[in-house]
Amino acid sequence: MIGDLALVVAAGVFAGVGSYVAARYFSSKFVSMGITGKDIHKPGQPVTAEMGGLAVLVGLIIGAVVFMAVDAPMSTLFLAAVITVVAASLVGVVDDMTDMRQRYKPFLVAASSLPLVYALWQTSSISIPLAGQMHLGLIYPILVVPFAVTIASNFTNMLAGFNGLEAGTAVIAIGSLAFLAAVQGSYAAAILGVILVCAFLGFLKLNWFPAKIFPGDTGSLLAGAGIAAVALTGGLEFAAIVVSIPAGMDFSLKMIARRPFSGRQDFGNTTVDERGYLTPPAYPALVHAFMRTGPTTERQLVTAVLGMQAVYAALAIGLTLGVGVPL
Repeated sequence: MIGDLALVVAAGVFAGVGSYVAARYFSSKFVSMGITGKDIHKPGQPVTAEMGGLAVLVGLIIGAVVFMAVDAPMSTLFLAAVITVVAASLVGVVDDMTDMRQRYKPFLVAASSLPLVYALWQTSSISIPLAGQMHLGLIYPILVVPFAVTIASNFTNMLAGFNGLEAGTAVIAIGSLAFLAAVQGSYAAAILGVILVCAFLGFLKLNWFPAKIFPGDTGSLLAGAGIAAVALTGGLEFAAIVVSIPAGMDFSLKMIARRPFSGRQDFGNTTVDERGYLTPPAYPALVHAFMRTGPTTERQLVTAVLGMQAVYAALAIGLTLGVGVPL
């Protein structure tokens, strides 16, 4: 037991350090290469390195390799989950580099789930507190798995755009799922969650306000796929739904607009004054609702949204552990 814990800690440390070192390198290298974006929520809109999720991907791979090198008999499920998250992140890399058409992205992300579809082929049910087991048969591997990876990835990609928001959300959501997986004895899900959390923490050091590097679609798709992968490998689908409620709220608000997902084109971006206070454009979104409560800076906004995410993470833990339904 002590040896297993030491291995998990070592894998996490390597993932975090690897991600941080890669983020430091990319934060300057990408600027010189022109892989940048404007930090539109700051006065003057400074140019900042983009596609920083590649650093998280580096950390994930390092952590997974360290773990598998020592624990050679590790399950196929763990490897399949890692490959799925890596593949989803690579879709983000292509999107960041080529600005691919949005219609292609969901299909490519769904295709990235094929390793998990294979590994979970014998799984046929979902555990729901109070309701027990919901048996789905082949619907689970064929539809639920790719749907979960695709929806989670796109949800995370939508609730984004502010310093530390995507990475902070990923740390809280995946951290809560990893904790539940550890409590429930889902070893593959727990170690994957620890590696992902540490990789995002290493990146968050440079992505926090004022950010030196942005995650890009590479990081946001990785975060969403990571949430789905940990949940699916740990049998924590219900908990994943609960931790995704804030992103679901954002999606719902955008859907009630006259032209869903065209808000930026129609109304522009959030603006910032010389004091750092944000003014939202005239279309519905979760972050805009926070801005309309009163004068709000970017740091205050991100802190508030992450606080909301923490509440739903705690709710997911409470519902999963507080109700006597085996997972």
